[in-house]
Amino acid sequence: MKKPVFVVQLFWLACTVCFAFAGCVYVSTPQATPQTVQHNEPPQRLISTAPSITEILFDIGVGERIVGDSKFTTFPPETKDIEKIGELYNSNWERIVELKPDLVLILAKNEDFRLQCRKLGIESLAVEHGSMEGVLASYELIGERFGSEVLQAAQAKKKALEEKLSVLRSKGEALPPVRVLICIDRERESGTLQNVYVAGTNPYFQDAIRWAGGTNVAETTGLPFPNMSVEGILALNPDVIVDLMISEVVKVSVNPSDEEPEKKDDDLIADWKTLGNEVNAVKTGRIYVLTENYATIPGPRTPLFVEKLLEILHGESMK
Repeated sequence: MKKPVFVVQLFWLACTVCFAFAGCVYVSTPQATPQTVQHNEPPQRLISTAPSITEILFDIGVGERIVGDSKFTTFPPETKDIEKIGELYNSNWERIVELKPDLVLILAKNEDFRLQCRKLGIESLAVEHGSMEGVLASYELIGERFGSEVLQAAQAKKKALEEKLSVLRSKGEALPPVRVLICIDRERESGTLQNVYVAGTNPYFQDAIRWAGGTNVAETTGLPFPNMSVEGILALNPDVIVDLMISEVVKVSVNPSDEEPEKKDDDLIADWKTLGNEVNAVKTGRIYVLTENYATIPGPRTPLFVEKLLEILHGESMK
């Protein structure tokens, strides 16, 4: 039985997105005298602590300056050659110091990381990536730190992203809403549904679902990422279920194994069928598996997620 490895904090989505906090890297934190961090020349040696940050850095043209990155970053492909410094809440501080960064980019919620950077005399820049609104705002915030040329590129990329999302939102708003449940992570192959974490009131998923012409049935829980029981899912009775298998993909990419058999969608959704025909999504066969990690990483690839949801929720209408 495969237990969830996504501890719901996301984003980096709050993950986050962000997900999969298994296999922690830990090295004791070096001691240092508190120092005042000065903002000088545009930074040349960067450390990114979350996949969403890394994707933006590459999008605005400074990705080649990254010397250290989150262990869970897999996109763009160039990141495979960047040294991994651990994860958002459990990083290798000795290695971070050795890499001599002149800027560390962190998520705003990680105050401890910012304080540790200050103790070590390392400049940090915090961004809010729990929503697409925060992501869009971070383009200019990051761009400003690199000077006018990068700022202009960041503003152009931000505008292009806003335009893509606006077009998708217009399509979704013109379609009849479909009631959907998005599963973020759960125990796999248990023969039943256990520890089912779903997208609730988290702003990123709420926006993505709404822009794709959907209604999030789990928003009624009032929780960002509720752990749903079978009875709770039956009560919500979604018309569509989208099962994100991102944690499984990340685990394999971080710790690859030739022994891991390839799984087909029918195997991956078997547990959902135990709900029976009392759930509309099961009755009509509208259960979809999504393994692309862009689904849980707010940033330049979010339009891909919205497009995928539009296809899933309104396949015929989008043709």
